[in-house]
Amino acid sequence: MISQVIFSVDLSRCINCKTCEMACNEYHGLTDMHRRNVVSYKTEEKEWVHLSISCNHCANPVCVSICPENNFKKRRDGIVVHHADNCRACMRCIKACPFHAPKLNPRKKRADKCNLCVERIDRGLKPVCVENCITKALGIIVVNPDDINNYAFNNTDIPIKDYTKPSIFVTKKQTGKTFLREC
Repeated sequence: MISQVIFSVDLSRCINCKTCEMACNEYHGLTDMHRRNVVSYKTEEKEWVHLSISCNHCANPVCVSICPENNFKKRRDGIVVHHADNCRACMRCIKACPFHAPKLNPRKKRADKCNLCVERIDRGLKPVCVENCITKALGIIVVNPDDINNYAFNNTDIPIKDYTKPSIFVTKKQTGKTFLREC
């Protein structure tokens, strides 16, 4: 069995600095779009949480099944990659993804999405968003398939759809705790 690679996000540590967004854009040469975004929500306790989100490399990715050109592939390690060479910008993946991960790259006129910096992962490196996260809110977890259910998305602080089974592990924000208070 192949281990699965999933994102981890600690809501107590994210301060909405957007360094992850900027690092991703610079590394991938994106000037007019974002593969990663920080979104903010208010919890039931009326506390703000910030979630750095991109493609969740879902266990059941709708982009893979809906693309008429078969440009999306799910690797054995769970990473969903997009091969844009044949993309006709039909927008099906963009409309179907519940997380709005694929986006139209206006310069290239084709769909684009986070690939988890797969070329870095394959060399044993971290994705640039994780490497550049100044508060260490972002991480990568390599999970044995037998343990994947222990990392199922179960955070009720943020409205996230789970029918695609997103490969993201979110540590719930502890009330009153923030990264800045730890310093």
